[in-house]
Amino acid sequence: MKKLKLPNGLECYCLSQQETEFIFAEIFIDREYIQNGIVIHPGDCIFDVGANIGLFSLFINGFQDNLKIFAFEPIAATFSVLRSNINLHNITNISLFNYGLGSENDPERLFTFYPHMPGNSTERPDEKISQKDIAIDLFGEEKTEYLLQSAQVISEIRTLSRVIADLSINSIDLLKIDVEGGEIDVIQGIKSDDWIKIKQIVAEVHDTGHRLTQFCSILKERGFQVTVAKSPLLPSALNNYDVYAVRL
Repeated sequence: MKKLKLPNGLECYCLSQQETEFIFAEIFIDREYIQNGIVIHPGDCIFDVGANIGLFSLFINGFQDNLKIFAFEPIAATFSVLRSNINLHNITNISLFNYGLGSENDPERLFTFYPHMPGNSTERPDEKISQKDIAIDLFGEEKTEYLLQSAQVISEIRTLSRVIADLSINSIDLLKIDVEGGEIDVIQGIKSDDWIKIKQIVAEVHDTGHRLTQFCSILKERGFQVTVAKSPLLPSALNNYDVYAVRL
């Protein structure tokens, strides 16, 4: 764990400086999660699913007053950095949970953890390997092999509806999802009666096996207006898309 000072003066701990600076640009400079009709009001309830080291939670906490933020990160090493960052800034309205969200409750789910790019840690390492050639074009073979060094770790998964019940959540004003291929799993863990509690969704979707079409179709069926965009910071060859959903 190292400590950085980011371009806006924000201090934070991280595992990978390069990855952290990239994510900072996505969130703080491009404001990638606050576009296409996404609106945050004082006092809103925000779910940060796939919180990584906490940059989105830190950003959104400064966006409006009196927010209630719930941040979920399943990887223990990354969660430790997340907790250090929230403690560093003495933030009391961000609640932290060391588990992920998915389609079913599972106390022992296998993840692949990438210590040199922890934000890419995933249940679906084959999808990362399938895009290895793109990484080699960007970083070279030696750097790519370094970035793809990995370890297998076990963590817990809970459904969103279980969390809603456990925390007595009446409304989620923004559900942010960045779970490296598990996007559909997250929304499949929402019971029918809980969908109406969710007002807005912003998600990074990895479009493997028509996942983007399926994800957007589910949201439209649940009464959301959906917009799809491509991050200008990512190589066009990557299959990552940003999905913005606002309840009609």
